[in-house]
Amino acid sequence: MAYVVISLSFLLLASIVLLCLWNGVYLPSHSLSFGGGHARCKGPHGQNVDQIRNGIYDTSPFNRDKLSPPFFRYRAEYQVAPAYNLSFCRIEKVMTTIFDAIMCYINNPVEFEVHNRRISTELYQTRFCADRNLFLDLEGVYEAIGPRRTELVVVRHPIDRFLSGFADKCLREALRQPERCYACNGDMDCFLTALVKDMDDVFNKNAYEYSYELHHFAPQTWYCDFTSHLDKYTIVKYESGPHGALNMANQFDFVFRRAGVPSKIRREIRKELLVDRNKHATFGTEQRRRAEHMLMSNLTLLTRVTQIFYYDFIVFDYQLPVLI
Repeated sequence: MAYVVISLSFLLLASIVLLCLWNGVYLPSHSLSFGGGHARCKGPHGQNVDQIRNGIYDTSPFNRDKLSPPFFRYRAEYQVAPAYNLSFCRIEKVMTTIFDAIMCYINNPVEFEVHNRRISTELYQTRFCADRNLFLDLEGVYEAIGPRRTELVVVRHPIDRFLSGFADKCLREALRQPERCYACNGDMDCFLTALVKDMDDVFNKNAYEYSYELHHFAPQTWYCDFTSHLDKYTIVKYESGPHGALNMANQFDFVFRRAGVPSKIRREIRKELLVDRNKHATFGTEQRRRAEHMLMSNLTLLTRVTQIFYYDFIVFDYQLPVLI
């Protein structure tokens, strides 16, 4: 009988781990427990992160002094759904607008629908819930959602995120607001030079003044209190394109199901993730193609972008570009 119990326990544990890997979701070490131990999907944590924090990670062939520093506490914004002990940490240019809508809908499904709102058509400026259920510190988040919580964050390939931001802010928005992107008029070299200076100033002064550009282009390791809180998050990787949308819908449904979000709400979220793209999406646009051409045809620019976001590649397990 003992053998049967142990075998069943092992099978259940293995099934949980396989389910995590199948859904492409990185779970925190405390998320899945069986008996006295833990089942954990292998994520972007461990030896590399410890070495980065201790300043001993081997960055060769890159010169460490030319890399933007990791794990600076620059910005943290959290949307919460207390009924499901769920929080979402916002990283700019990684589904922030649509996730504001998702969390709003999870919290207020009837009110959201009565006002004829749709997740896929919400805009930041007119979003239905505005700043309801928004917190700027983890203490407030924990008080709102309690100890048995799911803390969700979405990360994105650093170059994909940069190109999305540059296309949206520096090529599209800058047509209406020329001061955007340091008034560089779509010049990527000018923008990167100013961005690095902005980052250096903030880091060296340990300052937190709001900067529109830095708010949208700071390294992902500068958000969400990853400095000390990385292992607590359920991490989902953003994917672009039609197949990416389907994968993302499956991953979020997996996370929301674990959090106890009702199936009716989950079905609506899934449907909206698979229909019209958000207005801020740049995938396949002329601006995105221009940004890609600027970056990928210029080794100097690509090297600078890689240096700025180097630790995002390492911490979140993305492959570094080949610079030849």
